[in-house]
Amino acid sequence: MAGKVGLANTDDIPDLVEIFWEAFSGPGEIVFPHTDAGRKWLQRSFNNFLGQKSYYRPESKIAIVRNLNSRPVALAIVHVVRPGQNITGEAWKTRWARCEDIPGVSEDQLAEFFEPLARAQYLVVGKEGHVFIELVMTKSTSRGRGYASALMEWATKLADSLDIPCYLDAGIRGMGICDRCGFKAQDIEMRYGGQPPCTPMLRSRKQ
Repeated sequence: MAGKVGLANTDDIPDLVEIFWEAFSGPGEIVFPHTDAGRKWLQRSFNNFLGQKSYYRPESKIAIVRNLNSRPVALAIVHVVRPGQNITGEAWKTRWARCEDIPGVSEDQLAEFFEPLARAQYLVVGKEGHVFIELVMTKSTSRGRGYASALMEWATKLADSLDIPCYLDAGIRGMGICDRCGFKAQDIEMRYGGQPPCTPMLRSRKQ
């Protein structure tokens, strides 16, 4: 059914890459290059998310909304972080693929993107277990249909079912959806030592 949230599978990876690239076009291409090398790294990363569970990394899920042709048009990358699990520094490498063997994808650029966000996340949730909504994105031709809201609702219901809070980093365009889903902006500027790259948002455990 179009508009219904489900889980992605490996056959969806080519479409997931295209959705991701559209979201990170322009300046985002410095970090996530739209090249054969960038495609290889993203495919490997999505395979990581869809692969077997590991004690050493959060349990990852890719929630999607399909169109009438059963093609993914919106996605959310969601992680269930266990209490005490490391989320700082180079922990992004346990979720996303490593890239040392992929010339044209810069680990330094990836670290500059992920690690400041991880620092903000740690200042908000610390070592507490939580659901981490890392990214939500919709194809431009499918926006305005409530797909992002549906994906957010799916993720918050997952957090409620596990009795844990839910965290995300919000950009300006996503603030309205976050507010409607019960997220509250967290003031960490003093502890962070300046303004974090995105607004850290927390939805508390369901009372």
